[in-house]
Amino acid sequence: MKKLISIFFLTGIFSACFGFNLFKNKIEPVLILSDKNPLEVSDVEKAQQKANVFKINERIYFTFHIEDGFKSDYVKYQIVRQDDNAHTGGYARIMNVTKRLDDKYTFSDYFVLSRGGRYYIQIFDITNLNQWLKISSFMVVN
Repeated sequence: MKKLISIFFLTGIFSACFGFNLFKNKIEPVLILSDKNPLEVSDVEKAQQKANVFKINERIYFTFHIEDGFKSDYVKYQIVRQDDNAHTGGYARIMNVTKRLDDKYTFSDYFVLSRGGRYYIQIFDITNLNQWLKISSFMVVN
């Protein structure tokens, strides 16, 4: 009887662990900011901007990759500027863009900023706008 109970107990533990992938390592989404178009670059190392510093009125390209894939066909990204004069906690939303996805795992786009300062880019899956998938900071200087 003890053997039968222990077999059911171990079977339950193994099925719970492996059935729900509790031991699976979650891979973090990757967000790369660059001053060069990622579709035209052959060497990724050269394309990455040092310390995420860009010039005013320069195209800022970004590529976002998520291993699990997006849950819907749309992605939203926001550009937020750290600003002491902003109404909500020192941050002002500069851009709020929703785009249709061509690929389930990777999304690329670019934007141009005409004012210097510290900025953040936030990437959201359209199914959950309360929690970003990835956030990254960068600077825009003269």
